Amino acid sequence: MNKLVMSRSHWEKAKAHLLEKRREHFAFFLCGVATFDDGISFFVRDFIQIPDMNLHFARGVGFKLDLEALLRVTNRARSERLALVEAHSHPWVKNNVRFSPIDLNGLKEFVPYILDDLPGLPYAATVWGKKSVDGICWRFSAKNKTSLDEVRIVGDNLTRIITTSRSKRMRKKHKVSVDEKVSRQVLMIGKQGQEYVRQTKVAIIGLGGLGSQAAQMLAYLGVRDFVLVDFDKVEATNLNRLVGAGPKDLGRYKVDVAERMIRRIAGKGSLTIQKFESALREQRVLDVLKKVDVIFGCVDKDGPRLILNELSLAYLIPYIDCAFGINAENDVIKEAGGRVILVRPDGPCLLCCKEINLKAASDDLAPKEELEVRKSQGYVAGADVPSPSVISLDGTVASVAVTEFLAFVTGFRPAQTYTFYDMLEQRLVPRLVKPNPKCVASSLKGLGDKANVERYAQTQIPKDIPQIQ
Repeated sequence: MNKLVMSRSHWEKAKAHLLEKRREHFAFFLCGVATFDDGISFFVRDFIQIPDMNLHFARGVGFKLDLEALLRVTNRARSERLALVEAHSHPWVKNNVRFSPIDLNGLKEFVPYILDDLPGLPYAATVWGKKSVDGICWRFSAKNKTSLDEVRIVGDNLTRIITTSRSKRMRKKHKVSVDEKVSRQVLMIGKQGQEYVRQTKVAIIGLGGLGSQAAQMLAYLGVRDFVLVDFDKVEATNLNRLVGAGPKDLGRYKVDVAERMIRRIAGKGSLTIQKFESALREQRVLDVLKKVDVIFGCVDKDGPRLILNELSLAYLIPYIDCAFGINAENDVIKEAGGRVILVRPDGPCLLCCKEINLKAASDDLAPKEELEVRKSQGYVAGADVPSPSVISLDGTVASVAVTEFLAFVTGFRPAQTYTFYDMLEQRLVPRLVKPNPKCVASSLKGLGDKANVERYAQTQIPKDIPQIQ
């Protein structure tokens, strides 16, 4: 599938320019890229508006861009090693917008020039109507073209726009049907909302107390496409909170327990589960995560959080990070609670929220031998000390996370960025956090493969891990 993915702010800027009045307008998206066996994803880094004064109509090829204006765009793309996606509009068309014969004739001349000027980078062209988009992608050469399938907008909610080309290829429109099992929740989110849940590919990293409950709830909601990642096996100390596990599961991988639970809930019908009895840092795991729709982070260390935070930003994948903690001394609870943070392009990341301890993350990502040296020298405190955990707290945090997922995917309300739960005061409140313009991780937004998240699959600590401020 070929996709164009952007933040809500970029989407609004594009619409404001391209659909202004009833005349054609022109622009470019500057994009990071991820290439897969089955398609290309373009991730918008910036929207470059082309003033109307830089456009001139040429018979037979439509609007042509001034050479000076074109060079400004291509020079920037070349210097930053980013791809370009052109956009022009047919604002008088509402639904099923298409390229005109004049548009296609102009692309025959323009595309070879761009592919030659930006070697090694794909290119795409889009045409925008009032309520529709269509597009064409070129991966290697002007002869190697495929249709753009989807435009995805990541904001307070997740919006998918199926292109005219893909709609045309779908001979039979998928009929939205309602399984009786979910009929009661359809009364709240509607048939289309339930279909959005079914279509969403969800990854859960960590299948312990938090992750197992999230998996259970998502399966009951109707999610039918899962990626499960956890290298750990069930231990006796897990049985007070690991949903789906019993004494007979001791020694089994947690992902196997979660898979069994999901299959039991889903019953017959279409269900896809990819499971990895491995650490997040394996290359094959990172490759699969780049293609999911939403990531749930249910991990208890800051090293994995740092990786998921960067992957989310680079590939514009919504990331729901879950955490809880109990501070108890002499059997007296001093503090207890948790939080859920939704990382998305226009919002703050985990570093902006100051929810990643970079020293702890560095310890987590250190090679085993180096970590043992750090422990022996007293640089790693409390690394092997178990923390208190109780199923009701896990369940509360997981429930908040899944509810935010439901809001984000179905749009029944805007999803919250940061939700804090105080167990002792029994308070559930949002926290206001703004993006930090100087955040080093946020600079990765939309870079795609250029962000080189694969460096975490190496055995050594990445040399460009964010510095402790």
